[in-house]
Amino acid sequence: MGGGRFGGRAEAMGREPIWRLMARFAIPPIVSMVALASYNLVDAYFVGRLGTAQLAALAVAFPVMLIFMSVMMGSGIGAASLVSRNLGAGNREGASRAAGTAITVSILLGALVTLICLPSLNFLVELFGARGDVVAPARIYLGILVAFAVVESFPTVINNIIRAEGNAGLSGAVMIVSALANIPLDIILIFGLGPIPALGVAGAAWATVIARGIGLVIYLGYFLAGKSSYQFRSGYFIPRMKIITEIYRTGTASIARQIAMSLILLLANRVAVSFGNITLSVLAVVFRIGRFAFQPSMGLGQGILPLIGYNFGANKKERVGEIVMKAGLASLIWGLLLWSLFMLFSRQIISAFNTDPQFVAEGSRALRIFVLFFFAVGLQMMASFFFQGIGKGMASLVMATSRQVILLVPALLVMPRLFGVTGLWAAFATADLMSVILTLVWTVIEFRRQGIQFSLGQPGLAPADRRTAKG
Repeated sequence: MGGGRFGGRAEAMGREPIWRLMARFAIPPIVSMVALASYNLVDAYFVGRLGTAQLAALAVAFPVMLIFMSVMMGSGIGAASLVSRNLGAGNREGASRAAGTAITVSILLGALVTLICLPSLNFLVELFGARGDVVAPARIYLGILVAFAVVESFPTVINNIIRAEGNAGLSGAVMIVSALANIPLDIILIFGLGPIPALGVAGAAWATVIARGIGLVIYLGYFLAGKSSYQFRSGYFIPRMKIITEIYRTGTASIARQIAMSLILLLANRVAVSFGNITLSVLAVVFRIGRFAFQPSMGLGQGILPLIGYNFGANKKERVGEIVMKAGLASLIWGLLLWSLFMLFSRQIISAFNTDPQFVAEGSRALRIFVLFFFAVGLQMMASFFFQGIGKGMASLVMATSRQVILLVPALLVMPRLFGVTGLWAAFATADLMSVILTLVWTVIEFRRQGIQFSLGQPGLAPADRRTAKG
């Protein structure tokens, strides 16, 4: 029974038109990623009304949680890539084993985060830039989130492996429900309502935990009701080193990308706080806006990952090239829309978070500089997912970390010294431009090496149909 559902869903990845597949597979993860990022943006929106110190506290806590979430997301992406390649090769048992291992790993890692981080809160918030009146709210906010790390870890991994089995709609639906629940929970718990007291920044953290817990319950119900196509056996949940190694061979790139960004935020926080808490609070908002805005591109990349993996495993390289090209075009169009929006309405966007005149003036200028080359960043993301999808973990790892480590670190160390606070924001834009150039050159070389064509294909036609049309 499960094998039939499994086979039908998987085979569609190798024969249906690319645009249709991209819509089916990418829309749910796009929704998921936007919903996931909305937690941080919504928190910032409401916490900003408590004051700039509380807003700065979110800037301190965010990179710590980003490290944790990067491991979870990389675990899920690595498992999804392995599942997809097994399906493409006809190995359904291997796909189920990979999914079972990923579930166990998500629970173990969530528990490990709690054990390591909870006793180290003071050290962590000070390490990531908290000073003076920012320390207390940062410690409260972060403490609640790490205490319930398993509630974050399980859904993050599960939505990837559910999407890889071909049931892309469920993960998006769960994330929508969780994200929508987070909004009223934020309002009630931050500001209080009736008998419920105003919890301030602690309320924002509790709202996130409860909203994510709703998603966890839905996923558990899905598996326990036997609706999944995976054919789980008890032994599949026992971690096997071979499977774990394969998961992280491709998933490490996503982990490294996000951990590198966390370390960059550590450095950026420390640079920003040297200019004052206003600059640190601006960084909290600008980075969240940027991260939220490009979640559709990240979701698109996750959506095409199983399509690339399946078709590469089935040796359908013409389809691989078409997937990457069409995803790149879509991400470029989205990037241009974002760039126009941020350039034209930066002041209005920033003032939505806090109306302090100094905050708005510095924030609107920072946002315009920060997003200077945003229009091309999506292309870099699609290329990185291409390398993950074909199992080239090391290449994807280098691409994922080039912007953050190779390019952004020197820029953050040098440019603020030369140009003051303007150099802080310009460092991000400079790294964006250089990483896009590096990634595109590397992708062209790999396409030629693999014999993959740069082609958008004929709309609505599968490869076999296009060959017939040409004949």
